[in-house]
Amino acid sequence: MHMTQHITTRMNQRGIRKDLIDLTLDLGDIDGDKIILSSKIIDKEMSDLQRRLKTLSDARKKGGIVVVADGDHLITAYHKNSFNAKLAQNS
Repeated sequence: MHMTQHITTRMNQRGIRKDLIDLTLDLGDIDGDKIILSSKIIDKEMSDLQRRLKTLSDARKKGGIVVVADGDHLITAYHKNSFNAKLAQNS
């Protein structure tokens, strides 16, 4: 989207960085000719990110996760570092 000289001037005056504009365009609600990034939207996004960080941390503690699939059927799941080549070779 093209940025006018007016918005560039106002961003500089108000300390609004380009990444905040991009975030607003990505997440904000459209209200007529405005795009509004409210505290409610920000709080929800932060909560979602915190939940995702916790899930990633749990996966990291397990050394990663492997899911085996066949088409749209999930077959099994295991910790990434749990595979033992010697045991598999003896089978």
